[in-house]
Order: sequence, then structure tokens, then C-alpha cells
Amino acid sequence: MSAQGILIAGGYGVVGRRIAAELAPDYADQVIVAGRNLDRAKTTATAIGYGARGREVDVNVPSSIAAALNDVAVDAAARVSGARVVLGTGIVPGIANVMVRAVAETLGGAEEIETSLLLSASDAAGPASFDYFLRELSMPFVVHVDGADCPARAFSDPRLIEFPPPVGARPAYLFPFSDQVLYPRTMGARTALTRLAIEPAILAKLLTVVVRTRVASLIAREPVRQAVSKQRKDRAPSADTLFALRVDVTNHGQSSDATLLGPAQAAAAAAGAAGVVRCLLDGEVVEPGAWMPEQVIDPGPFFSRLATRGLNVELAPVVLRSA
Repeated sequence: MSAQGILIAGGYGVVGRRIAAELAPDYADQVIVAGRNLDRAKTTATAIGYGARGREVDVNVPSSIAAALNDVAVDAAARVSGARVVLGTGIVPGIANVMVRAVAETLGGAEEIETSLLLSASDAAGPASFDYFLRELSMPFVVHVDGADCPARAFSDPRLIEFPPPVGARPAYLFPFSDQVLYPRTMGARTALTRLAIEPAILAKLLTVVVRTRVASLIAREPVRQAVSKQRKDRAPSADTLFALRVDVTNHGQSSDATLLGPAQAAAAAAGAAGVVRCLLDGEVVEPGAWMPEQVIDPGPFFSRLATRGLNVELAPVVLRSA
């Protein structure tokens, strides 16, 4: 590709700066760390090196968006031949979607898809992610079961999920990750559910009470969210922090699963996003349009890129599912 810029909005955040650091060594002088605070963007870019540079961008100021996209590769491609956009590029959605595609390919399709993510409360997460979590606690959503939409709430309908060792079985609860909304369209699934497990388990049980008693509605109010978020600072994860991911797919009486285990969810999210960026830059996404990862990302090369970062996806054998 030509030596045009790679703009990373929120590039000095917990995940954004990891994405920038992933890409900068291979794309010298092309990575642009962008955000509302220009000083933070420049400081982060300097720390990353490899010719990375800072730039100001604020979604509330349209002129800053246009200025930020000047000399950026994706914008140039959009003007010439139509944009190639991949949505959902973290863990869930993101890595999980490519895992679903890999399992579905072994089964010849995907009638049922269930995704389960385990996170540790001591893991690192940026303020935007934490704010999203607080808001989602009280928001009603729907799940797609047997071809029909059903109302649901966060931290309901617990199910014991067998995560890879050393995690083992943990209760996981329904949570409105966005990937499940599109699986009926992108994969033809009749059932699509996404669950979240939290360590320590007592915290997850507490959250079920918070949601059931409607305390979550109070927590989700903006002044309360801001007050809570101020108490949470960006931090490195503790030494024993793990995240775990499992996807289960069933099709025509056969089922299989894929799992992933890693030491820090922010680093994994960055590796997944960087992997998608490489797919775009290397021309692996051919057709213009807006896509979910399961539609355009080839699992083999993508998993190989994750493996170089110590993230190894394990695919289970296909088994017959009892009636």
C-alpha cells in the first residue's frame, strides 16, 4: 500500500495506544494517534516512536474530523473506490466473530451461536469501556432465540460455561454485546446469545441483584456514572489477571466450540483490532462496504497474527449433539 496515514481515534486510551504500538513498528511514519487532547496524543505518539505522530480530533467538531482524515489511507480509498469498513474489532465483537466463522466453516453453517466472555474486575479498562458497562446494566435488549426476538436484561439467565484451564467452569450471564444482534443476518443463525462472566464471582452475583432491584437505573444516570468513573483510574492489570473467551456453534445436530485465553483483555482487544487493520491494509478485504468480521476476515491468517502475540485460538473437534 502507499505510505498514507493510519488514524487511530482515541489513540491514547487504554486500548487505542496498544493498537498504535502494535502497528507502528511495521508501518513507520504512518501511525497517527488522535484524540480530543492534542498534548496527550503527541505525548503518546512520541513514546511509541517509529515516526508516530499526534493529531487532534473531536467528534463534536466536524471540521476537526475532516482535518484529521487528511492524508489518511482509508479516507483516500473511500474517495476513489468506495470504503472498506470492518465494524466490531475488539474481543466481543471482534475476535469472537472470527472464531464463530472458523467453527461454522467446520460445521457447514451456524444455526445456534453462543458467545461467552470472562473478564476480571482487576483487569485494565479505559473510562469509555467502563462507562459503557454502567449504561448497559439498565438498558433492556432483545435476544434472538429459535428465530424470534425475546426481551432480556443484563446479568440474567445464568449458565455454567466451561472456560479453558486454568479458569474452568464459571457462571455467565446474558449481556448485550452487539455481535449477537447481527448473527441472524450475517450467519443465518436462529439463536444468538452473548454472555458475560466476571471474576470474582461474588461481584457478578451482586450485579444480578443490582439489576433485579432496579438500582442499575440509578447507577446508569450520567452524574452517577461520572462520579463512579472518577474513582476508577487507568491501571495495569494485576499479575494474575486472565480473560477467557468461548464460542459454541451448533448446526444440523453437530456442534463444536473455540476458546481463547489471555493475560489482559485490553492487549487482546488491541491485537484483534490491529489484525483487522492489517487485513485492510494488505488488501485482504476486497469488496467495498461495511462488514462484520465474520463476513470478510479469513480465520487462518487472522489467528496466525494473534498467535504472534501469544493469543492461541483452540478449535474443538466436531461432536454429535443429542436430541
